[in-house]
Amino acid sequence: MQSFIETQFPIARLSAESYKERKAGASQTLTGMGKWWGRKPLILVRACIIGMLMPASSDPQRDREIFLKILTMDDDGTWQRCKPAYQRKTTRTAFDKMDYAERIAQCKRPENWHGPSASAWNEINAHLGTRATSLIDLVEQLGTRVFGHRPRVGDSFCGGGSIPFEAARIGCDAYGSDLNPVAALLTWASINLLGGGPEVQQEVTRLQEQAFAAADRQITEWGVEHNNRGERAEVYLYCVEVKPPGCDYYIPLAPSWVISEKYRIVVRWHRVNGREKLEPEVLEVSQGELEEYKRKLGATIVDGRVTDPFDTARTWSMEGLRGLEGLRLWTNEDVVPRPGDLLQERLYCVRWVDKHGTRRYAAPDAEDEAREAEVLALLKERFAAWQQAGYIPSRQIPKNGEKTDEPIRTRGWTHWHHLFTPRQLLILGCYLQTVSPAGAAHEKVTGIIRAGVHANLNSRLCIWYPAKSENEQTFVNQALNTLYNFGTRSFWQSRGQLLRDCQHYGLRYPNQGILVRDAREVSINCDLWITDPPYADAINYHELGDFFLAWCEKQLPRIFPDWLPDARAELAVRGDGDEFRRAMVEIYHNLTQHMPENGLQLVMFTHQDPAVWADLGMILWAAGLRVTAAWTIGTETNSGVKQGNYVQGTVCMVLRRRGAAEPGFLDEVYALVEDEVKQQIASMQALDEVGEPNFNDADYQLAAYAAALKVLTRYSSLDGKDVQRELFAPRAKGEKSDFQAVIERAVRMACDTLIPRGMEAAWRDLSLDERYYFRGLDIESRGERRQGMYEELARGFGVTSVKPLLKSDKANGARMLTPTGFGKALLEPPGGTASLTAGSMRGRPAAKGPHPFSASPTRHLLFAVREVVTTESAETAVQYLRHTFGQDYWSKRELFILLLDWLARLGDTTDMAKWQRDSDGARILAGRLRNDHL
Repeated sequence: MQSFIETQFPIARLSAESYKERKAGASQTLTGMGKWWGRKPLILVRACIIGMLMPASSDPQRDREIFLKILTMDDDGTWQRCKPAYQRKTTRTAFDKMDYAERIAQCKRPENWHGPSASAWNEINAHLGTRATSLIDLVEQLGTRVFGHRPRVGDSFCGGGSIPFEAARIGCDAYGSDLNPVAALLTWASINLLGGGPEVQQEVTRLQEQAFAAADRQITEWGVEHNNRGERAEVYLYCVEVKPPGCDYYIPLAPSWVISEKYRIVVRWHRVNGREKLEPEVLEVSQGELEEYKRKLGATIVDGRVTDPFDTARTWSMEGLRGLEGLRLWTNEDVVPRPGDLLQERLYCVRWVDKHGTRRYAAPDAEDEAREAEVLALLKERFAAWQQAGYIPSRQIPKNGEKTDEPIRTRGWTHWHHLFTPRQLLILGCYLQTVSPAGAAHEKVTGIIRAGVHANLNSRLCIWYPAKSENEQTFVNQALNTLYNFGTRSFWQSRGQLLRDCQHYGLRYPNQGILVRDAREVSINCDLWITDPPYADAINYHELGDFFLAWCEKQLPRIFPDWLPDARAELAVRGDGDEFRRAMVEIYHNLTQHMPENGLQLVMFTHQDPAVWADLGMILWAAGLRVTAAWTIGTETNSGVKQGNYVQGTVCMVLRRRGAAEPGFLDEVYALVEDEVKQQIASMQALDEVGEPNFNDADYQLAAYAAALKVLTRYSSLDGKDVQRELFAPRAKGEKSDFQAVIERAVRMACDTLIPRGMEAAWRDLSLDERYYFRGLDIESRGERRQGMYEELARGFGVTSVKPLLKSDKANGARMLTPTGFGKALLEPPGGTASLTAGSMRGRPAAKGPHPFSASPTRHLLFAVREVVTTESAETAVQYLRHTFGQDYWSKRELFILLLDWLARLGDTTDMAKWQRDSDGARILAGRLRNDHL
């Protein structure tokens, strides 16, 4: 029996809910547990589990309605999730007329809602034949019906814990493992602390308050955060300084000396006779002066060059200052630069707050410098003992890592504690010392989890943001970027709770297994395996996670004796070569062996390169799995894709065991794939007709991809070629396997099936590049702006270069060029071979020759439209077409009219205002061509 997720999935609504959850930032349920990269939205995990357990009936529309009711994503459920104040001022009729994303802006997230209403449960039970009154009841009853027991859900790449946590929360027996002990720790904490119920949460809160109070008393007694004015420090700002050859003073380095935009606070530097150190002045300036500082006035490090603040003509290359031999490598005992080091470090500003909450920024005085010296002395007294006890790190930074090499190369830092100032090490070590070594597991885990949160928020890698007057976390991106100036939090400003209020279900079945284990060694049987594996362009978890492991490596064995406190980088699955493929095949073959015959797997991955999609499909195929469905859910927020062409969707691929070996033959497979593609697209279009749009062009192309894999993965071989042998077969550059050829042909079939409305009569006469251009305009007219979507579309049509056809290729601002936007660029005579300049190709190298689109009839027709717009006359355009095509003009005239009519309607489409003049030109030219006769 097929499950719901193998037949349909409410992509539009689920994408909106996933986006809303991601956009919640720090208020996401698991974010407060600690930093981890790529956590999947909990609502997505919940939907996948319910979708895998819920059977598909003969009434797909009713299945969809019931599925949405279970998730409270139906119209009634969404209304019930609305905030009471919003309900009081909005009518239900008005609410139902809104699009879904607009509605949920005023709703609680479904993961934090108690579940369907009593009336909804009546409908759910009537359709499914269950007797549930809660999600936990429903999950248990559906699981027992399919597997004979409460469903067991496993994740062998548990990472930040989304999958095991949500599985346990809705009533499954959940299993999680990860090679990285930090990931396992976060997963254990999410289930046992956050999911432990109100009593555990209250106890954890009490323990945090107790530990914080004890550390605060000690720090207050030391007097390292208080001054004689009754103020306490909140923030310390430090910078690197350097004394270049020929300069008789140290130059403090920063790309900007703005401290607070709101209060117009900046730093100005002064020379003091007879001293090598410049003196900072922290002052308030006028708005005009602030704008000058924001435009880099006084900046002393710009584009890798040090600039003399008193003579901007004097600059030095930072790479040149480091020299060929590089910087001195710090030893374990180093916590500050030595006197002879090239790069020194100094405090240049402190933000103070008094008992009334009034803040002020000030340059450090002699007392502040004395407190800095006291901090260093206190740390040195405790340094060796604290390292031995594990209160501060002693672990070395791995050498030759893709990410870990930067702090070694740019600062000479060799140990993880070098990424922290003495003040940061002192307050974090003091806090960890207060956590009782004899306490219960949840007490000790609370301590080290909180230390990890604090370390992420308080290191030498924390950027100071003047616009917000606060410092950012260490991992603002997926790197270890060293800084020339940075912000440091005081202990007082670091206070905060680990757990936040959230709706939970009490984890009725709390005995969940969390292990540190290689996915190839998993030995637990699960009915459903849901995994988010590493892939070719994945995050370097094994390197970045070491930052946190350094703070807990000595405590972990005391809490979890069976866990190995090492990231085991040599076993990490990464890269995109044969080693990566073999490891992935071994992992998924192992998981397949540890699930029942009727078990399912769901593989999540966020794809950037379509080739990775194909690679992963073949890996899963070689592991003995067959694809039964695939869906793309929008999961990324604007902040996650604000720079660069990052992906926005998570692919969810559903798989089952392949079963008995069955040979396939290419001549038969092509026909089967074509039928499957047409059937899949037709079923998706039918669902679109009965509700709000759920599928965009990327979804249809993905469906074609999945359709091909659904056919291909039935077989163990094609034309006698074994899939595993084929996966690892050596190939020349650009050579494709038969498997890839089938998949690519499926996507082309989808592209040919999805014809823009009104283009049916002209479609077969267009080349692939022309079809791509019109399909690009079609999706743009429907609001599609994701650059990745235009690349996916190009892949389907076999167009190798899309940049010349795009006005903008921003990640979320892609648009096709208009006729006037093209101008005279990218224009070749039909059959012409003249090369174009790199500029006319808009970024495409001239050495590769003209773009195939440049000599197409469509390109010349667009140029003719441009002539109408610029000359305000159709005669020049008609003569241009006649001259360009000669006698072929008359045979192409009807095609031109069809295309011009379509372009003429484009300007009337919402959000296509930029096409208005060109559409008017197309309308004029179409009318002139209709009246053109021999």
